[in-house]
Amino acid sequence: MNNKEQVLQILAEIKPTKDMTNVENIIEGGYLDSFELMMLISRLSDTFGIEIDIDEIVPENFNSVEAITGMVARLLK
Repeated sequence: MNNKEQVLQILAEIKPTKDMTNVENIIEGGYLDSFELMMLISRLSDTFGIEIDIDEIVPENFNSVEAITGMVARLLK
């Protein structure tokens, strides 16, 4: 399973009623509330073995699956 598929799986587990595959405004559109965002950050940290600093927690890094996957790839380096 690649990073994008893992991100999609995590999102599906957190919010099973929404398919966020092509959503471009996950945060700004209100698809995730603050509790769900914290769950996402925790799951990303655990799944990928990364630390997501407070500076990374901005809408631009979480508004789409591509943005989340890009942030993960950047933090894996």
